Parts: sequence; structure tokens; C-alpha cells
Amino acid sequence: MPLRHRSQTLADAMALYLGIDGGGTSTRALLCDEHGRVRGTGAGGVANHLHAGWDGAAESLRTAVSAAWAAAGVPTGPCAAVFLGMAATASEETRQRWHDVAHRFGFAARGETIGVDHDIRIALAGGLAGRPGIALIAGTGSSCYGRNATGATWQAGGWGSILDDGGGGYWLGLRAVGAAIRGDDGRGPATALRERVLARLRVSNLREIVTRLHDGTLERHEMARLAEDVMTCAAAGDAAAQDLLARGAGELAAMVRAVAQKLFPNTAPEVVLAGSTATAPQFSPTIAAALAREVPAARVVPAALPPVAGAALLALELGGIAASPEIVAALRAG
Repeated sequence: MPLRHRSQTLADAMALYLGIDGGGTSTRALLCDEHGRVRGTGAGGVANHLHAGWDGAAESLRTAVSAAWAAAGVPTGPCAAVFLGMAATASEETRQRWHDVAHRFGFAARGETIGVDHDIRIALAGGLAGRPGIALIAGTGSSCYGRNATGATWQAGGWGSILDDGGGGYWLGLRAVGAAIRGDDGRGPATALRERVLARLRVSNLREIVTRLHDGTLERHEMARLAEDVMTCAAAGDAAAQDLLARGAGELAAMVRAVAQKLFPNTAPEVVLAGSTATAPQFSPTIAAALAREVPAARVVPAALPPVAGAALLALELGGIAASPEIVAALRAG
């Protein structure tokens, strides 16, 4: 059901724009006015429909947006425009389904004022404040997306945890379990990851993990959180953990190289890192070093805005308002 109107006192006086970052771990919503001033933010649960199901993902969306409206203290929707950056949005069918969900919930009054795309597009829009370049995102999963000055785009990675997601949290966590197993049965060196895996996955021995995998009690986010343990062990000097981070960084750098070769063959692209795994202080220097080797022309720059603010920029653009330094500054001020 659509979000309900509480009153009309401010609804007609203020055009609001809604940006949504629907990820594999959480959902964020941001309401801003036409000047980029943030009016309210909200958070919800998993918005990846492949893992939460469509009903669960839609409920996460509704929760985040409802919280943003409550924080704004103004009547609920419809907004002048909304842009949804949603995890696992790889087909036109998925885009249309999220479009229909947003319209059904009353986020915007007209279909043409609702935009939907994958979540890495909003990471690029926010990270580089609308400038051309490349976004490398690694959270639970991983992907890389770029847009050049002509408007051409390209994506590498983003195929999901079964097929790919190299360097993402789940990828690192799964390989941490593998390193612990090999060390346990004598095929590899002993590693501090063993005790971390046992504690994180709440098992008394490694063979119990097989049971948890097959009975469905091992959640995807649990495996992804092992990435934190890989970083901790690597910082303490554990060779197996350090090797995993180096391999993960190599996977991520390869994505950037593929996008750069496609879109920026003769220029030095800006690259912004996004996602909890890529931006972790124990991992981002390793990624930067891998990028320096694989894509020496690329320049890693700090993110100007978070992905949810990038979604708000795209919502403003959908409403005919171009990004400006003033709007970016207002969004940054929050």
C-alpha cells in the first residue's frame, strides 16, 4: 500500500527528491529539497531481492523511506522524483519491477519521475559528484562501473556470489573458511583464521559448517562478515589472511582495468571506492597498491558523497535539476 499523507501543510510548499541505496546488507533513503538540503534519512534491511525475496526487499525499501519521511517531519510523498539504486538489478525486467514497487508505494506520482538502476551507478554519481570516472564497489559483493565524458558506460564484475564477486566480503569470507579448513586438515599452513571462523559462524568444529551450509542456517551476511576477521588477522601478520587480501585486491583491480580499457583508453580516469569492504582502512591501501600496478594511469580519489546521496543527485537530475557545487555541498553537509 502507498505511504499515507499525514497533512498537506508542507506538501505543496516543498518539492522533495528521494534517493534510495538498496544494498545486499542494508537499505538507505535520503530526502532532499531542490537545493540539495537534506530533509530526512532512513534505513532498512536487505534490499537484494535474490536474497531477501521480493516481499522482504520491498519491505526494507518501505521501512527506509518511511523513516526518512518521519525524520523530515513533513507529509509523506509523492516526491517530485525518486531514483532507486538497487543491488542485483541487472535486467530490464528487474528495473521495471522495482519501478512498479516504487509507484505502488506512492514514492512519486508519475512513472517518468521514477528512475531505477543498479546500485553501483549511484556509487559513481555520489563518489564523483556527477563527474565521469569509475566506481569500484565492494561490500558483500563486488562490481565496477564507469561512465566517460561521452556518456558511454561499462560494467565489469557484479555477477553474484556463486559466479564471481571477487574481492567482496562474501568472497573473502568463503576463502577464509577454505584457508581454515586446509590448515586444519594439513593441506595448508595453520592460520589464526581458524578460531575466527569458529567464533564468527558459531560452530565448535569446522565440519559443522557443512551442516549449516546445507540446512540453510548459514546466512550470507555471516559469511561476508568474516572479511572483517580476514583484515584483523592480516594486520596481525597472519600469512594466509594477507594472501587473501592481496588476491582480493587483485580481483578488484582487474575489474577497474577492464572498465578503464573500455572507456578511458587514452585518459587518466578518476576512481572512487565504495562499499564497506573496499573502504575498510585495513583493506583500501592494498586495493590502492593493486590499482597502481594494474591501472597506473588511474587516480584514486576520496568519495565526494555516499551512494545514497548519489541517488538523490540522480533524482534531482530526473526532475530537471543539474548537479552544481552548491547542491553537492548541501548534500555533503547533510
